[in-house]
Amino acid sequence: MQKRTLGTSDVKITPILMGTWQAGKKAWVGVEDTDSIKAIRAAFEAGITTVDTAEVYGDGHSERIVAEALSDVRHQVEYATKVFANHLKYNQVIEACDHSLKNLKTDYIDLYQIHWPAGSFNSEIVPIEETMSALNHLKKQGKIRSIGVSNFSRAQ
Repeated sequence: MQKRTLGTSDVKITPILMGTWQAGKKAWVGVEDTDSIKAIRAAFEAGITTVDTAEVYGDGHSERIVAEALSDVRHQVEYATKVFANHLKYNQVIEACDHSLKNLKTDYIDLYQIHWPAGSFNSEIVPIEETMSALNHLKKQGKIRSIGVSNFSRAQ
């Protein structure tokens, strides 16, 4: 599958991503880890090399399943994960990223996204400048390759 450049970054992703919310198992019935691993691996073998997950999907369980499925081919895949709305203060972003890196068994994340805007789900309103400062710090450290958002309106 031909990859596309992600925005102005040097990250290239497949136009179809493998979503792994269900692999977190929280709020899902009948999802088995072995089936999730098989599905993620089948997507990879079909040419889908970009996998989307989040720290909040099963409190990191989904990220751990992604790692179990793809660690042996990490150099061929792109990991996209997300920091949740209740972790948008500077130190919380850094800590959440470190947890995601550990869960994913990697030393970098290709696309690190703010999952929901500050204030979502009754979370604290954190100025975007504070969150972006942490994200830019992580990027300078090489822990993340690109920054994005999820569930934001165009105006946001």
